[in-house]
Amino acid sequence: YMSSSSQEISIIIPCFHSSEAIKNLLITIPKKHEVILVDNSQDELLREIADNYNCNLIINKENLGCPTAWNIGAKNASKNFFLFSNPDTLFLPKTIEELMKAVKRYPKASAFNPKIIDRKNNQHFKRRSVLMPRSEWMSRKYPKVDSEVSVLHGSAIFMKKENFYKLNGFDERIFLYHDDDDISIRLKKEIGPLMYINNSEMIHLAGRSSSRDKEIASIKGYHMGRSRVCMQGKHKISGYKFKNIIFAIFQLFSLEMIFSPRKRTKYLYFAKGVFEEIFMQKN
Repeated sequence: YMSSSSQEISIIIPCFHSSEAIKNLLITIPKKHEVILVDNSQDELLREIADNYNCNLIINKENLGCPTAWNIGAKNASKNFFLFSNPDTLFLPKTIEELMKAVKRYPKASAFNPKIIDRKNNQHFKRRSVLMPRSEWMSRKYPKVDSEVSVLHGSAIFMKKENFYKLNGFDERIFLYHDDDDISIRLKKEIGPLMYINNSEMIHLAGRSSSRDKEIASIKGYHMGRSRVCMQGKHKISGYKFKNIIFAIFQLFSLEMIFSPRKRTKYLYFAKGVFEEIFMQKN
């Protein structure tokens, strides 16, 4: 039986202009757990929130991206279990308790996902990744019971501290996107199966981690393009350079380019990220 102190976990959350989302999230986290906020935006409001909720706040002098923020948070975490979470999530009463039970039930598993739902109780399940061959993608049916999965949803990844350090954490060449896919594939390959835990539930308010303006769209688009090329190269996806060029061009000729200024910004910067990463790899 685990003592109550070993049941405590470190919850690590990267922030980027996320004070509003963080305020809503912290109310839902039981006080006994260690919460580490790693802020990439020097948000003054976040200092006040962190003080009120007794969080460990780490402020980066510049925006270092999500994977680096998660690694910095992990270095400052003192518990034996890590939960890497997004700011736009909400915990439910049994979220952590059921994940801890799963560790005992599935001792060979390398990492876990809770069941991720939105406010309307629709499930957000990740069944595929652009870093994996199609043969490893899962079927469209969502699991109704605990199940082994191909890839983890990045809004809540739970693992033992020792497993995180066996892999040297997240790949810091990535600034944003596909870091969850990359660590999932490495965990599965080097340590053991990835598990989805049906009784552990968490709410994900998708897309609310930071504001939705054109500047954010340009950052997201650019790093989505770069990370996709960089990580597909790392995981040896065949013909990835050609496929990404075609995909970027296809987006640039979509109807959304005409009707949505935000999508237009995103797609232009996605193409920029793809071409820059391919050019860098050649040199």
